[in-house]
Amino acid sequence: MSQIIIIKEENQGQRLDKFLTEVLTGQTRSQIKKMIIDGLILVNSKPAKVHQFLKVNDKITIAFPSPSLKEGEAGGGGHLPTSPRGKRGESPKIIFEDNDFLVLEKPAGLLVHQTEKGETNTLVNWLLEKYPQIKNVGEERYREGIIHRLDRDVSGIMAVAKNNEAYYHLKEQFKNRLVKKEYLALVYGHLSQHEGTIELPIGRNKDGQFVAHPRQGKDKFQDRDKVAKTNYKVLEYIKDYTLLSVQILTGRTHQIRAHLFAIGRPILGDLIYKPKKKFLHLFQRKIKVIDLKRIFLHSTKLGFNNLKNEWVEFSSPLPKELTDFINVQKTK
Repeated sequence: MSQIIIIKEENQGQRLDKFLTEVLTGQTRSQIKKMIIDGLILVNSKPAKVHQFLKVNDKITIAFPSPSLKEGEAGGGGHLPTSPRGKRGESPKIIFEDNDFLVLEKPAGLLVHQTEKGETNTLVNWLLEKYPQIKNVGEERYREGIIHRLDRDVSGIMAVAKNNEAYYHLKEQFKNRLVKKEYLALVYGHLSQHEGTIELPIGRNKDGQFVAHPRQGKDKFQDRDKVAKTNYKVLEYIKDYTLLSVQILTGRTHQIRAHLFAIGRPILGDLIYKPKKKFLHLFQRKIKVIDLKRIFLHSTKLGFNNLKNEWVEFSSPLPKELTDFINVQKTK
């Protein structure tokens, strides 16, 4: 089986092997280099080079070699992973199921649904393997059963609809902001206010990244910005960091990450909204930037009305790698 990817503007200038390492999550960088050398990857119908740089509208054709098949992967000419997993090899975990809904824990590193890059290591692919009937649920292909999502590197609880009645029932609750969504986040520094609300509108900057704009100044509110509201509460101060309980009343892309970054409290392990050197000098003493290999953001609670209009609520504890980090900090 082959896969075709068309390069968008945001990916121009990237080196081919690095780009494919991000896209082909089931392949290592050394495997990708070998595929290039073996002529299994073409750019604009010509054999690719390992150190080739990409341009807008470049057409990448990838032929997956049969030797790369692993136990449990598709055979008969199909070489795409059949069991999508998270960054540490974990599969999603079902914590509740009835005839209408699935409630599951998504591991960090697992994309919810594919983008224009055509990723196959996604939660939707995993769902379609386990629940083929979901393919007819929802409004868009590649997003079957999905009403809401979590960023790739964010872990935690999600609800998935198993039929269209459940899909539209839950979608309406999200639209009217009736769903309870609570997260745990560990941020740099100590927040002086025990609890607060961030209401900065969210839009894109000149580079296309989602940011929270102030209501005045040179980067003030833009016409295309969307209203966003985030509540937070301090749970605990841990060394140089603060553990927060965060509730979002709107569902903007990167909302929690952009909002906390905007108030000078970026989340540990966030590679997009990461602290800069000048940021560290805002604190009374220098704070070490931590490489967690993932973002310290976890969807811990989700509540909504089921089809009987009964309120149901589910919770998910912090993953072991995050609790281990906290415990290590407390012993220092």
